[in-house]
Amino acid sequence: YTYKVNIHLSGHYHSYESTCAVVSGESSGINAEYGDNGNGVFWYSFDYGLVHVIQFSSEHDFRPGSRQFLWLEKDLKSVDRKRTPWIVATSHRPLYTSQEYYGDHVVGLHMRMALEELFYFYRVNVHLSGHYHSYESTCAVVSGDCVKPGTGTVYVVVGTSGIALDGAAYQPYPWSKYQNFKNFGFQRVTANSTHLLMEFVTAPGGEVLDDITIPTWDETATDHVFKRRY
Repeated sequence: YTYKVNIHLSGHYHSYESTCAVVSGESSGINAEYGDNGNGVFWYSFDYGLVHVIQFSSEHDFRPGSRQFLWLEKDLKSVDRKRTPWIVATSHRPLYTSQEYYGDHVVGLHMRMALEELFYFYRVNVHLSGHYHSYESTCAVVSGDCVKPGTGTVYVVVGTSGIALDGAAYQPYPWSKYQNFKNFGFQRVTANSTHLLMEFVTAPGGEVLDDITIPTWDETATDHVFKRRY
C-alpha cells in the first residue's frame, strides 16, 4: 500500500494582532485533532497509515529527564516498525536551520544537544518544523555530518504556508541541501513499505521544487557512530 498526505506547517499560529504566537491550551480557532497519549495539544503521537507521527513541543522543557523527554523516549521505544516503518517527528522550532537568525540558531543547538542522539538511537526518519517562514531541507544528518541515506534523520523546515516569507540569508552549512524563501508551498509526503518521498510543492502553481527519497533505516549500517559535538 502507498499512503499520501499533504502537510502545511505555518511558520507561526496567527491572530489578527500577533505574528509570533504558538499554540496554547486556551487557543481558539485552531481545529486540531490529537492523540490522548501525551499532554493535550502540546505533545502527542498517532499512526497514519505506515507512519508514526510524533508532535512534541519546542516551547516546553525538552531536556533529558523532563516530563516531555521521558514521554518522548517512551513513545519512541513503543513504536512497532513492522506496522509503522516510518517515524516522523514534528515541532514548531527546527533542530537544523542555516538561516541567519542567531537567537533561533542557539535554540536549535540546544534542541540538538537534548534530542538528536535520541532521534538517532530510535531511528527517526524525518523531523518537520516551521517557525521560519521559509523552506529548507537537509541531507540525512547525524551530529552535523551528512551520512548515507537511511542512516540518519532528514530535517525539513516547511514554514511557507503562513505570513510573509522570511528573507534572511543562508549560512553555508554542508548539511543544508536546499533553501527557498521565495515560494509559498506545502510538503507532500508519500509512503510505502520501502521508501518515503518528500516533495516541496508550490502554492499556487503545484510545482515540485524539492524532492527527497528516503529509504527505510539500514539496520546493518555500522559506518557512523553518534558524536556529541555541542
